[in-house]
Amino acid sequence: MVRVIGAGPSGNYAAYLLARKGVDVDVYEDHDIVGKPIQCTGIMTSYLNNLIHIDGWEDFLVNTIDGTRVFGPDGESAYVKLKKNYIVDRALFDQHLAKLAQEHGADYHYKHRFTNAQFRKDHLDISFANGTTVQDTTLIGSDGPGSLVAKSAGLFGERRFVVGVQARVSLKHIDPTIVDFYVDKNADGYIGWVVPENDHIARIGVASYQHAHDYFQELLKKTGGNILEWQSGAIPLYQPRQAMSVTRQGSSVFLLGDAATIVKATTYGGIIPGMMAAEELAQVILRGGSAKQYERAWRKRVGKELWLHLMIRKYMDKFSLADYKRLNQYTNQEKVLEVLEEHDREYPSRLLFKILWREPRFLRFIFSALF
Repeated sequence: MVRVIGAGPSGNYAAYLLARKGVDVDVYEDHDIVGKPIQCTGIMTSYLNNLIHIDGWEDFLVNTIDGTRVFGPDGESAYVKLKKNYIVDRALFDQHLAKLAQEHGADYHYKHRFTNAQFRKDHLDISFANGTTVQDTTLIGSDGPGSLVAKSAGLFGERRFVVGVQARVSLKHIDPTIVDFYVDKNADGYIGWVVPENDHIARIGVASYQHAHDYFQELLKKTGGNILEWQSGAIPLYQPRQAMSVTRQGSSVFLLGDAATIVKATTYGGIIPGMMAAEELAQVILRGGSAKQYERAWRKRVGKELWLHLMIRKYMDKFSLADYKRLNQYTNQEKVLEVLEEHDREYPSRLLFKILWREPRFLRFIFSALF
């Protein structure tokens, strides 16, 4: 049997992939309903179609967008046409994946807050705050950025976080086909966004290392509108050197999603790479594999791309106002915009090579960031 802690996208998807292959899976969720509280913007690239070929998009699909405007600190913007991006209701999306897992035999246990896992001679003792204790040899931690599974298994390491502050806001009118992103010249890891649900409701938010609430108020003042619902939370930065699994005495603990810091540091999104890692983990478990095999598998699948996202974030944190002006100038060329339209942001390695080929002056950003 496999025990999954946390019924978010990565945990639910792993449970579904294992259950449909006949594995007994139990999922434990801290809250009394899957997907609540919401702590995510809920925007995903078209690559989602490569992961879940399923009907029923109407269950959780809120909107689709095909363009983005990126605003620099001076207010200048670049418009980029995108492949179709999906705006989802995160609670309904998580519930949809949980339903798939349950339909294939996975059991869900609510109001079960994980507290500890201890390695014994031939099993793990897994404990919950309500007094429940179970034993097993395979534990998946998909319990968010402050993962108690990671802490109990000695996998938490030295993590760094940004704070995300978001609200659903009613507006008089917005373009429902365009997402707006805002970047800034300070080294605060700042990014802001306006993600439309329709022509009068949007998700407005910011994420930064500090001062997130102040930045949110600035963005809200700029965009206007009335707050309908708050949605906030911590977001981990990818940690490339930190192990995200361990095998001892025949038992294994594996981390997924935010618990494994599988997050793109440029946009602070992690649903799709987390689901990719879940596919790799399911294959490892089905083969009876160990932590080392999982580490190799998920790092090969998404590790290089996450590392590139992290490097880009570090570069951007060193940008000056003049750098942003040059970035806007170089980006607003047809030859560059064509590349950005063609490639999803899930794979920056493919994107960066083609951009540098068409506009070599982008190399100056790498050198100015490193020296």
